[in-house]
Amino acid sequence: MKYLFLAGSSFLAIMAQMIAGNNFFLFNFVDLSLILIAYWALYRSRTQALFVGSLTGILLDAVLGWPLGYNGFGKTLAAFVFAEASRRFVLEGNGMRFLLLALSSCMSSLSIYALFLLLQRSSSAVFLGASLIQALITAAVGTLLFAALDTYTHAYSSRE
Repeated sequence: MKYLFLAGSSFLAIMAQMIAGNNFFLFNFVDLSLILIAYWALYRSRTQALFVGSLTGILLDAVLGWPLGYNGFGKTLAAFVFAEASRRFVLEGNGMRFLLLALSSCMSSLSIYALFLLLQRSSSAVFLGASLIQALITAAVGTLLFAALDTYTHAYSSRE
């Protein structure tokens, strides 16, 4: 049942990204699936974050019509970076979370670009520029969401 919930949350993040991206241009640069992966890595189980990363990546590949595995590898790599960083470092500060979100988003995009190059698929250097913008916007939105979540949980726990 737990993994069904993880799959459902991945599916909902992708659908929300697609619907919002079609209606608002700025949402094309927010990677909701990466924020979901970061949530699972920071607040829940690292193993579940790896599962969410791989499943979300494969679902993204299926939705985008890409060969299966490009986004799966990138998102799993991002989940691994988050899991290892949350295990080794204290990620309580917003600056550290922003840096980690931006780094994992860049790493995910670079791994996808490298796979395109290795498998001799057509790719563009514009992808790297757009990926950098996406990394910064995703990191800002994710940091704001995590700060709001921390504030909410702190206020909720102090009332009891």
